[in-house]
Amino acid sequence: MSRILHLSDPHFGTVDDRLVQPCLDLAHRMQPDLCVISGDLTQRARADQFRAARDFMARLPGPVLVVPGNHDMPLENLPLRLLAPFVGYRRAFGRNTQPQVHLPDAVVQGVNTANPLVWKSGRLRSSSVAQLRQTFAAAPKERWRVVVMHHAPVPAADGTPADIADPAETLAALADAGADVVLSGHTHMPHTGFAETAAGVLFLQVGTALSTRLKTGANDLALVTLGTGQITVESWICASGEEGFSAAPSVTYTRPGLEWQKLPNP
Repeated sequence: MSRILHLSDPHFGTVDDRLVQPCLDLAHRMQPDLCVISGDLTQRARADQFRAARDFMARLPGPVLVVPGNHDMPLENLPLRLLAPFVGYRRAFGRNTQPQVHLPDAVVQGVNTANPLVWKSGRLRSSSVAQLRQTFAAAPKERWRVVVMHHAPVPAADGTPADIADPAETLAALADAGADVVLSGHTHMPHTGFAETAAGVLFLQVGTALSTRLKTGANDLALVTLGTGQITVESWICASGEEGFSAAPSVTYTRPGLEWQKLPNP
């Protein structure tokens, strides 16, 4: 049984400094097997913001898997964004923008969906799909297959359409590659998504863990527990003005056949 702490969109440069230490304290109390940050580590991809994000990541209980988001590319410097969009990110976190981590019962593959040509909207590259297929095909059958990507191909919690190129094709590609779970962010709204065309894939979105750029009036993160035949999500929320995270009721999902189902609360 593996436990993944899922954070997203800290946006260093717009961080609520009061939340940094409580977030780290909570992470260490949880003792996860893996910490994941699904993109937008910075607000404007500046060197000082990458340093702050890297220092925060270094204080999390390891290992830590990160992927870039659209804010991790330069916004104002168009030539740099087109020619070397991830140079700052790579200096901070290494050259690999699609890292993978193997856990005893799961393989976790990062995917870079940031798109320098559009900046805000994402895309799933064919090379990323090939990487997913290769990683998941090589994993033992009984292991969970988890994708970490910034943009999700399902609508946001408020119904806003998916902010990624060709969501239907992306859904099909993720399902065909064998994904069981997709961890993402971008919308700053926590949400669980299902899609009829990719019924075997569970989409788990979190909001922003640390930024003041709130859309729901609260910061949040989640602890995802990968059990035998089921997945439990524990959300931790910090309402605006508060200085710590409080647990929300946990939710468990099971997949008895081809489709995910939410179990009723006990």
